[in-house]
Amino acid sequence: MRCADTGSQHGAAVILALLSVALAAGLTAALLGDFGRSLDSVAGRQDQAQARLLARGAVDWARNVLADDFKRTNVDHAHEMWAVRVPPTPVGDGEVGGEIHDRSGLFNLNNLMPDGKADPVALAQFGRLLATLGVAPADAGRLAHAVVDWIGGSTTNEEKNGIASSGLRASGGNGSLLDAAELRLVAGFDEALVDRLTPFVTALPAPTRINVNTAPAEVLAAVVADLELNDARILVAERERAWFRDLADFSARLPAGAQAPGTGLDVRSRHFAVIGRSGFGSAVVRMEVLLDRRETWPTILWQRIL
Repeated sequence: MRCADTGSQHGAAVILALLSVALAAGLTAALLGDFGRSLDSVAGRQDQAQARLLARGAVDWARNVLADDFKRTNVDHAHEMWAVRVPPTPVGDGEVGGEIHDRSGLFNLNNLMPDGKADPVALAQFGRLLATLGVAPADAGRLAHAVVDWIGGSTTNEEKNGIASSGLRASGGNGSLLDAAELRLVAGFDEALVDRLTPFVTALPAPTRINVNTAPAEVLAAVVADLELNDARILVAERERAWFRDLADFSARLPAGAQAPGTGLDVRSRHFAVIGRSGFGSAVVRMEVLLDRRETWPTILWQRIL
């Protein structure tokens, strides 16, 4: 019998309330410290320090949620507790909120060249993704190879000269991408195309597998040969009622003619992005963190504060 989220409708409000209370309770202790010991401290700096502490507390809370989920289940889907967004919640004199986004459901650009060598399967998949988003098939193949050339370091002098004035990190060897936004540095990828791709791609340490329980229809259509976009959308709609228990279940529910690849798919997620938002006094902080849940306790791959 397929797993079904029978309590998703009436339980959503309860889960959200529990998450908010747990977050507030877990972070209240962080406010007990005295950041005003220095008499010549500026109030704005105190507020900034408190806001950052709250934001980091939200990230650690998210790591606890993901660790608990890892121990309780071997399937990840969009109806689990980690997927519930926590709205701004009062904590002492401040407020904090946040959300966890699964990154394992997106196409990993670094899979195009995971070990210093182009992967033909990933190249074909990325080409199909580009075509699904309206890129002409001939251009899709060229653009896919352009990303491989960028990762491998085969860039033109003109491209390299434009990196210094860019706000993006050049992969430099160029090496694996750290952020999908680096596509803006690759020949042929204009702002409009990168914006179209952004909801469907990510940049993770390769190789990674795609979670079929969280992948958008466009990504499923790209990674499963002969799977039409409309059929992929039907799968996603069915997944809302009964998520895929394992890869055998996923394959059994594919339409006739479509065949899942032998590798590269999963029903569990390993990488997550956490966004923590906090405010204290006059300070507002947004912290973004990429987590790797290879084992129970997720490790931080990178973080940035905005």
